[in-house]
Amino acid sequence: MTLMPAKIYRPVAVLCVLLAACGPTKPPPMGLEDASARLQAARDAGASTYAPLEVRSAEERLSAARAAAGKGDYDVAIQFAQESRANSDLAQAKSRLGKAREKVEARTRENAQLREDLGGNADAGAPGP
Repeated sequence: MTLMPAKIYRPVAVLCVLLAACGPTKPPPMGLEDASARLQAARDAGASTYAPLEVRSAEERLSAARAAAGKGDYDVAIQFAQESRANSDLAQAKSRLGKAREKVEARTRENAQLREDLGGNADAGAPGP
């Protein structure tokens, strides 16, 4: 009678192992959260003004990554997420550059105004002919 339970337990154990192996698994990390955070950081930095094409491309790539992940195509999702992060980083860098250029242009105008003011005062104080 001891042979009977052994014959039953072995197939049941194998079946349990197979069912556990076929169960849902956690998808690999794709970087969607990081891509989304970088896109938001670029937007916060003013990239919509200074780098609208890069922001739009990052949004499109992130959307494509989410769609691919939803279909279970994780390799494609990872690729699109990486592209979104790269576009977001570029947009943020262009935003910083644009802001720096604006500051330089403002200082240049201020300097030109000061030179004009100083030049006008120097002429007014100079002795006449």
